[in-house]
Amino acid sequence: MIVLQKRDGLARNCKMNGRNTPFMINVEKADDRRLLDSIDTGLASYPLKFIDSSRYEVLKSFDENITVATGLKTLLPEKIAELIIELRSKDWKPIYTTALATPRNLPILVYLGVDIVDNILPVISAYSGKYMLAESELNISSIKEFPCSCPICSSHSPEELREMNYAEISSCIAIHNTIALENQIKLVREQINMENLRNFVESRSKFSPELMVMLRVADKIMSGYRRLSTCFQRYKSSKALFTTLELKRPEVMQFFEGCLRAYEPAGKTLIILPCTASKPYLKSRTHSILRRSVNFNGVNEIIISSPLVSPREFELCYPVNNYDTAVTGYWSGDEIEFIAEKLSLLVLKGNFEKIIAHVDGGYRKVVERASEIGGFEVVYTSEDRILSSKSIKRLEEEINESERVKFRLYEEIFRHMVRYQFGIELDYRTAIKGRYPELRLYSGEKRLMWINKKYGRLEIDLPYAEILMKKKKYAVEIDDFEPKGDIFAAGVVEADSEIKPNDTVVFYNEKILGTGTAVMSGVEMVEVSKGLAINVRKKFEGGS
Repeated sequence: MIVLQKRDGLARNCKMNGRNTPFMINVEKADDRRLLDSIDTGLASYPLKFIDSSRYEVLKSFDENITVATGLKTLLPEKIAELIIELRSKDWKPIYTTALATPRNLPILVYLGVDIVDNILPVISAYSGKYMLAESELNISSIKEFPCSCPICSSHSPEELREMNYAEISSCIAIHNTIALENQIKLVREQINMENLRNFVESRSKFSPELMVMLRVADKIMSGYRRLSTCFQRYKSSKALFTTLELKRPEVMQFFEGCLRAYEPAGKTLIILPCTASKPYLKSRTHSILRRSVNFNGVNEIIISSPLVSPREFELCYPVNNYDTAVTGYWSGDEIEFIAEKLSLLVLKGNFEKIIAHVDGGYRKVVERASEIGGFEVVYTSEDRILSSKSIKRLEEEINESERVKFRLYEEIFRHMVRYQFGIELDYRTAIKGRYPELRLYSGEKRLMWINKKYGRLEIDLPYAEILMKKKKYAVEIDDFEPKGDIFAAGVVEADSEIKPNDTVVFYNEKILGTGTAVMSGVEMVEVSKGLAINVRKKFEGGS
């Protein structure tokens, strides 16, 4: 039986028969060999499915508890990614890929949804003289100094190892390779706990064409699997580290999808600005200087970054609130095209009579391309540098000549965040308290919600929890019991299928109403019978 403890996309930390997943079956240990013997691995490798599907259906694994994929090593990297994702989409059983894992590819296998691996490949490779590391594979014949402190490497020099006979040296390398794989598994488990696995996988993949292909294929096809896409968090506490190699990572595409759905600009004039290193943008030195120098009241703003484009209303949402990217001043063609397309879509969501771009360098190239895509005209106000007195004066003149529409920025931020996060409207009178970005929303004397700047999301209190419960939005119906702690999947009756891990949710029954943070998706809460479903934050008397 597998019990979920932490999810990070398709990767997960679970308890399975007393072991923490992901874990490795060590084929050289008696206990693990007994475990392996208990698994029905079938009589045919998975690739036979593409050669003779009818024969494969007869000879495949019929294990009831574990999904077994054998023979994937013979496939191209893109096919491996496709097949693992396809297997993961069928059910939540642990996936075991035989004779496939190495210290180098282990992170992406887990990222794709693999729970169990073995050390068959590290052991076999040892008999060919392959010395495995997390980043590369070396031949034992060419190593001058061991870059490892495992028991084998710390007690022998390469010369001493090479003086051994074939069986001895192969056995030693096999032990080292197995330890290297075990260490990677421990490291990956920690990355999952820190919600940092995607950053980790990208950092590893950029040094390997095969791994990069697997990652890109995964990003391309993931949106086609609705039940899997709900496993990827919209909100995280970890910083998103963006590179130009992977523009379409899940949190970027989720943000754009939600942003385009929720964006309803109130003004008639739009100002396009560059991003800043410090977050939120509104508190940055650059944006503060501009806002002190020019009256931005009554106009909308969109900020360009790479790979993000964010209206001001969404700058407190993850990942806009907590990301980093390498700033070189050079924008690739793919980068410009991707960002320009998203910018044009956002601009066209508004009924803007005037569009002003206060940008330079690569940012201007993005705006120019966006105007071509969207067919709108843009006035450029940066003469040399955006903070030069000449540029600021030009910006002020253009804004003063533009139509302003009266609206309150902080209120628009809450309206857009509610629409983005919960898919409903904030349609009653409210008051806002606090200093930006630590804002709180009230209706009369009752606090409705506040902004959690760590996760880039809204947290809710009882009055708004009641609204979500009645609308069945991000709501989880639980069995007839009063939670004494967190809520497990066994106690879930029904859950909104839109719920993703780390979403703010409400839970309820006839007696209890409460708020918490989802640990698994709403789909998973209903389909599995074990595992942590909701971290409870607060309980109130009175339910549905």
